[in-house]
Amino acid sequence: MSNRISALSSILRSPARILGIVLTLVFIVEVGVMLVLPHVMPDFFGETGKAFLDAMLLTLVCAPVLWWVIIGPLRRIAFQEHQRSETIVANASEGIITFDEAGVILSCNRAVTEIFSADIENVVGKTADAFLSGLPHQFDSLPATLRLSGQRSDGTSFPVEVSVSQYPSESQVLRIAIMRDLTAAEQAETQRVAMARETEALRAQQMATLAQLATGVAHEIRNPLTAIKLLIQVNRDKFAQEGLPTDDLELVEHEIRRMERSVNSLLDFARPEEGQRVIFPIQTVISKTVQLINGRCSQQNVHINIDCTDEPLFVDGDASQIQQLLLNLSLNALDSMPTGGTLLIRVTNVNQQIELAVIDTGEGIREDMLEKMFTPFSSSKSTGVGLGLGICRRIAHSHGGDLTGQNRSGGGAEFLLTLPRVQNIQGVAKAFSVA
Repeated sequence: MSNRISALSSILRSPARILGIVLTLVFIVEVGVMLVLPHVMPDFFGETGKAFLDAMLLTLVCAPVLWWVIIGPLRRIAFQEHQRSETIVANASEGIITFDEAGVILSCNRAVTEIFSADIENVVGKTADAFLSGLPHQFDSLPATLRLSGQRSDGTSFPVEVSVSQYPSESQVLRIAIMRDLTAAEQAETQRVAMARETEALRAQQMATLAQLATGVAHEIRNPLTAIKLLIQVNRDKFAQEGLPTDDLELVEHEIRRMERSVNSLLDFARPEEGQRVIFPIQTVISKTVQLINGRCSQQNVHINIDCTDEPLFVDGDASQIQQLLLNLSLNALDSMPTGGTLLIRVTNVNQQIELAVIDTGEGIREDMLEKMFTPFSSSKSTGVGLGLGICRRIAHSHGGDLTGQNRSGGGAEFLLTLPRVQNIQGVAKAFSVA
């Protein structure tokens, strides 16, 4: 039976097909009546009687056939579709109501009673704004999505998202509203923000403790290192004058200098330089950085590409710190391309912010370092201290920006620095003229 209804449903979906079926049935029945009527019709009825009997037979035969072939299946199809729609609406997780132009609720589903903690009898017949505070009576355009305050039967309120659309009706203006309780979503967002704040506070405390420790350790180490380095230099010169080999002393001095760089990194991390803030074009920093790394790029067969507009993009900050940041990112990129590659420095203006990307074609960031590459003392280099990227991010934050890093799908890594762009060009020009 269901297969027959499904087949008829596909046939009866077109009005042209329905008209064709009706005309065919009427024609077949009329032909049959005309063929049979002369044999059953008495001669004394006359032409009027024949016409009346013809119409009566045509009606008696066509009506049941049309009901069985067209009207019955269409009625069952409509009933099934109505039941399906009612089932979907009744079991939907979102609350659904229909209301008229005056805002009176005409129907609702089970989810509405759960959302507002009210029985259907206490919902249907009431105005929609009794449950949805702030629901407008008139809408400029539909569909419309609103964020309102829902009112439960016990007087408590909760956030709710409401989508209002026009409901098709020939008799009156009706609207349908789909509601979603945002209580759980807002609680989850509040918890996420609270956890993020706790994490940031803990991180700030850890960084402060680490800074104090690093400062003390660095000072205790740097003074003996300076004394040792001076003694080695004196003895190296003395050995050289006496013709003795100095290779071992040179190696020790080299390692001491490397330790000094690590100590200086600790001091920079623990006690960052304040610097002098001025307004400058980011292009000048890029140009100076390229000059510094040009020689090493030639040695490693690394090609440099600069993708930046000619229009000056101004930044308010310490140019030397931004240059230190860009130089550190560029040197890290060169370390990942010892046998050659391409280094791309790209600058774009997005949403009134300057985005400076340093992109390489090297080995990329190790998977185990992606989550902790900005964490102090985390480094993928055997000789690295693990403070460079942390210092770079802190410089970005002190300038009101951010620094992120990721691997590229085509290979290599990309670090993205975002900085606020100075918009008042006239003020910038004046500041430069004063400087």
